Amino acid sequence: MKNRFSVASYSFHGLYAVGAINIFHYFETVRYRYHLNTADIWNGMLERYDEDYLRLVKQQMDEHELALVNLCCDGAHVWNDDEKERELCSRRAEDCLRAAEILGAETVRIDLGLAGSDATDEQIEHCAKIYDAYCQRAAQFGAKLGPENHWGASTNVAVMRKLFEAVKAPNFSLLLHLGNWHKTPDITFEKSCEYDVEFAARAMHMHMHYEACLNAENQFPALAKAGYTGCWGIESHKSVNEYNNVAFQLAQAKRVLVPLIYKAKPQGEPSPEVATLIEKLSK
Repeated sequence: MKNRFSVASYSFHGLYAVGAINIFHYFETVRYRYHLNTADIWNGMLERYDEDYLRLVKQQMDEHELALVNLCCDGAHVWNDDEKERELCSRRAEDCLRAAEILGAETVRIDLGLAGSDATDEQIEHCAKIYDAYCQRAAQFGAKLGPENHWGASTNVAVMRKLFEAVKAPNFSLLLHLGNWHKTPDITFEKSCEYDVEFAARAMHMHMHYEACLNAENQFPALAKAGYTGCWGIESHKSVNEYNNVAFQLAQAKRVLVPLIYKAKPQGEPSPEVATLIEKLSK
């Protein structure tokens, strides 16, 4: 398990919406506020896709000694019912793949795009062909690529199992959004955790939201034991008090996972002096 954590730039979408942060402020934030050496970019923060701008973004990442662990691409999904929308998403996917190459992305998320709760065999076959093509492109610069269990049919575990059977590319992988299996029939919290563990070893990246971090001690060790080796990515959806919410989530993740990473021994019981002090303070 790699000792790497990240904070998705989407975690600051509330600040971004009011003009209080941009991609360059984000680099300052993760490097000097949270002391990370990783960038985790949501493409909604990229102003454009021309090469001069992308080279500037890359230069600033290098200046801050940040590795891009994931490029999360909205508006590039592989399935669309509408032909015009399909063309737009295809062009956005090409833009994002070019950006991923220039920025040195280790992983790329492109959504499935099926809005319903299930998928036909024909839809799976169509999407698998596109993912194979995108994965071949991503392999040229050494990246993994795949969907996120994000919205629509991608949150149905049966659909994701079929998709993994259909895609042949060895670098095809999943951005695992913890607990997000809402279109799976008869889903429960316990089942959701089981599905997270099932896909952990096939995950290239992870989104750990606020509620998952609250339950970190019960969830995260099982994911590590299941074979997850990617970056542990924090994503906050709150859109308010974002700096503090991210700080809490990151601290929770590190508190639980760092001892596993270093295989730390239990600290045992406190000394008699400390135990006496704790007893006094608790009265």
